[in-house]
Amino acid sequence: MPQAVRNPEIKFTKLFINNEYVDSVSKKTFATIDPVTEEKICEVAEGEKADVDKAVKAAMEAFKLGSPWRTMDASQRGKLLYKVADLIERDLDYLASLETRDSGKLFTDSVDDMDLTVKCFRYYAGWADKITGKTISSDGPYFVYTRHEPVGVVGAIVPWNFPLNMACLKLAPALACGNVVVLKPAEQTPLTALYVGSLFKEAEFPPGVVNIISGYGPTAGAAISEHMEVNKVSFTGSTEVGRIIQAAAAKSNLKRVTLELGGKSPNIVFADSDVDYAVEQAHSALFFNQGQCCSAGSRTFVQDTIYDEFVKKSVERAKKRSVGDPFDDVIEQGPQVDGEQFNKILDLIESGKKEGAKLECGGARHGDKGYFIQPTVFSDVKDHMRIAKEEIFGPVQQIIKFSDINEVIERANKTTYGLAAAVFTKDIDKATTISHSLQAGTVWVNCYECGAPQAPFGGFKMSGFGREWGEYGLLPYLEVKTVTMKLFINNEYVDSVSGKTFPTLNPVTEEKICEVAEGDKADIDKAVKAATEAFKLGSPWRIMDASKRGQLLYKMADLIERDLDYLASLETIDSGKLFADSVDDMEFTVKCFRYYAGWADKITGKTISSDGPYFVYTRHEPVGVVGAIVPWNFPLNIACLKLSAALACGNVVIVKPAEQTPLTALYVGSLFKEAGFPPGVVNIISGYGPTAGAAISEHMDINKVSFTGSTEVGRLIQAAAANSNLKRVTLELGGKSPNIVFADTENIDVAVEQAHSALFFNQGQCCSAGSRTFVQDTIYDEFVKKSVERAQNRTVGDPFDDEIQQGPQIDKEQFDKILDLIASGKKEGAKLECGGARHGDKGYFIQPTVFSDVKDHMRIAKEEIFGPVQQIIKFSDVNEVIERANNTTYGLAAAVFTKDIDKATTLSHSLQAGTVCVNDGSTVMIVGGLKPPLEDSRCLALAENGYHEGPFKELVNDTRKCESTDNRCVL
Repeated sequence: MPQAVRNPEIKFTKLFINNEYVDSVSKKTFATIDPVTEEKICEVAEGEKADVDKAVKAAMEAFKLGSPWRTMDASQRGKLLYKVADLIERDLDYLASLETRDSGKLFTDSVDDMDLTVKCFRYYAGWADKITGKTISSDGPYFVYTRHEPVGVVGAIVPWNFPLNMACLKLAPALACGNVVVLKPAEQTPLTALYVGSLFKEAEFPPGVVNIISGYGPTAGAAISEHMEVNKVSFTGSTEVGRIIQAAAAKSNLKRVTLELGGKSPNIVFADSDVDYAVEQAHSALFFNQGQCCSAGSRTFVQDTIYDEFVKKSVERAKKRSVGDPFDDVIEQGPQVDGEQFNKILDLIESGKKEGAKLECGGARHGDKGYFIQPTVFSDVKDHMRIAKEEIFGPVQQIIKFSDINEVIERANKTTYGLAAAVFTKDIDKATTISHSLQAGTVWVNCYECGAPQAPFGGFKMSGFGREWGEYGLLPYLEVKTVTMKLFINNEYVDSVSGKTFPTLNPVTEEKICEVAEGDKADIDKAVKAATEAFKLGSPWRIMDASKRGQLLYKMADLIERDLDYLASLETIDSGKLFADSVDDMEFTVKCFRYYAGWADKITGKTISSDGPYFVYTRHEPVGVVGAIVPWNFPLNIACLKLSAALACGNVVIVKPAEQTPLTALYVGSLFKEAGFPPGVVNIISGYGPTAGAAISEHMDINKVSFTGSTEVGRLIQAAAANSNLKRVTLELGGKSPNIVFADTENIDVAVEQAHSALFFNQGQCCSAGSRTFVQDTIYDEFVKKSVERAQNRTVGDPFDDEIQQGPQIDKEQFDKILDLIASGKKEGAKLECGGARHGDKGYFIQPTVFSDVKDHMRIAKEEIFGPVQQIIKFSDVNEVIERANNTTYGLAAAVFTKDIDKATTLSHSLQAGTVCVNDGSTVMIVGGLKPPLEDSRCLALAENGYHEGPFKELVNDTRKCESTDNRCVL
């Protein structure tokens, strides 16, 4: 039986960095307050930016290749996590007492939190050596496999309502995956987290793996969110702070972000339920932990025929609720955490009275000392009232009347939040309908707050994104890397609202092809309205069988295949890419639609073995309205890559093609209509990025944006998502990919040809281009000579000519940028071996260019050129080239040429890139980046593409389309 210690000794008040307790750099401290007495418990070190910098430096050192942590067996990581669980269990009474003293929560609840924390560590300890990739059946003579690798330095920022539990919920999966962590506990409740630092040291975690910084959100928290060397932030807290963190990630290094934010969860009680049981469950759902729970059942919807009885019994139960000393076993409610929360709750109670809700009981301070509030119940609550809309985070129950199932679904979903929900009914049809219709990450049936380590938890909408707990809780802490080894074997078209158009230009002639409708914010609004209508519950698209969705996608593949010659020709005229490459793009697009067509009826959730008498299962549901913003280098291919995955999942989509290359996307709009897609499922808006693209990124009714393009624009899109409705974002951005050639390569001529193709393919306009060719010193001169000969033999000209190998750059802006970078290479001392100037006097053609003697500090070695400019860089050994190849902000792709399987394996595991090719310069199958180039986007993986909600409950919406037949937008 746990024994409470009313005044536990405070053992640790300093920062925990590199396995040592240290003062803050500034020597400043702050007070932590006992919410029962409003008196100071102790002073704690106040960490700030300088301290976060120290912690990150220690974490980076611990994460270095070859460090004890990085070379530790996964099973040994599991043993260390299990040891931490044992140590927490050993010190459970002390930790629970310290938690209660610091936070004011009931001692019995603190004990439960510690028990769950122990289970959490043991659960993820078991996962440590079970994190596996896949081997993938790929076209051609390739062996393809994926690896799940740690993200790196994780910043974990945790709240005060479940101080140690939330901290360990982030620590356990992050460490199981092999990451290193900088943890910031809430300033109100730092004591248990600081103590647990000593347990990590006792468990023999290497120095720097776990670091704990107490401090304030605007200083220490902001420093973590903005830090350029923190690779991921996991935050639990308010929606307001979540916005700030996502925006900081966008403005810094585009770090990965998972957010578990606020809630206003509906708890729906039907007349056929057991009223007494439902009253008790609803009471616990709201009043548990003093109402300080993000998933609290804070909107209690009760069916009209039992409403009066339910209110009466709820008031009786609330009046019996005992309030007082949280160490007392008979007490049911302790104080709020601090004066700020206390005052906020009383203000919301006053607003409820003022706006006309009926105060049934409570509504005032309890006692005259401590942050205690009387258990409060309101009836006659209307949806427009503040208490029905805002997260109160206190002991205030709002009971709301409803009449039928359709009404309550609509009203329950009418909120910006989507964290949790519950339904009480004996009718299995009602239970199933409600659980499938509510926009919430967790739905409980005939119970509430029944969590377990095995069951994923996380929100829809502005309640955040990403999942914690369960197997899904591992995914945010992992990067997916694809390794490919070559085997050595033998509906209606409309004008834009403004009526404006813009020209699309032929890059071969620099002349206008045609005028295209210029969509802007008003057109995006129309498209979103159409998409939202198409996504409504009960719409033809929402009730369509998944197998039927697959048939429509397969029909799209057939139609694109039918019109392949026309589409390839249109793509070449619009973009300047070789006709042969356009044909390949169309064939790949056909394969893409057929691939995802086959997935449409195979998107499954899981049933989960959970502790307790609960049946737990997950569903993967569509996200809703998806905005897809695509680039000009693979215009139709990338548009359809986003469309096919999104539509397979049941979303609706708004596509904005690049302003340079809108014609094929507009034409394909007609094929969606011909295939029989319902109106509004796919919408295509041609227009400019700063207008149409910005309108998509900022729109409050778009649930997800998928973007491929530059890192600079990716920052803007992520920031816009943070500043609007916290929409999901996936980003496939720039690259500066290393292509590494060892002296033992099978055939230097093959390596030269592969490196040539890896760079010059598509005029160098490829995000995964092998734009840093590292060649081992003993073959460097020979490699350079052969590469120059190959470049000089490269034919440049009309992209429709079968003999031509290189067409024009896309437009004058790119043309001028490339020539400027070539000039910088000459100026900084690289040796221009060939090319380096305009080709011809018309069109955006550039000579195939090769530089040797390139140094890492030069612009051409650091910046994405996106043109036909090869940089050949000398290296000597494996360790040197790994370090230099990784010394970049990018991490999209890489390649290695060697006969030595040990070198190949070492490089493929050590390079910080989403795709690594071995003895082949092409990239196939799953595509996505590490570091800024990509935010959890993988081409051929539905879940990682972010089109599912739930454990991955996000799917894509159909948007607005435009066609090239009359160059107008289609709704």
